[in-house]
Amino acid sequence: MIPAQPQDVPFVAGALAELRLNGKRVGTVEVRGTSDSWSWGYFQPEPAFEEFAPLFGIWSLLMHADEESRRLSRAASEELRVAECEIDAIRASLLLETSEDLRHLRQINIDGSLIEWKEV
Repeated sequence: MIPAQPQDVPFVAGALAELRLNGKRVGTVEVRGTSDSWSWGYFQPEPAFEEFAPLFGIWSLLMHADEESRRLSRAASEELRVAECEIDAIRASLLLETSEDLRHLRQINIDGSLIEWKEV
């Protein structure tokens, strides 16, 4: 039997991790759960997150734009696409505090204190 690689082991609810964006520690994450290929938790930013906050803020505003409508306007959809491309260009990783296991992320969304991610 092949031993599990770190990325094969799911995140455990309650685990704490350090969020790194482009190699910088920007905050801490309390893992709350996983569903299918997504994991989610609570994000506590640190001062270094200020560099990235405007981009995630724009993404969040656009995600909640036109909430009374089932569809985003064409302009909002285009702005959202641009923001998501910029977010996807960020090198994101989580360093689990208990195991020093560095997990590389493929996608990440931060919406206020909520965070969700997919691993590479």
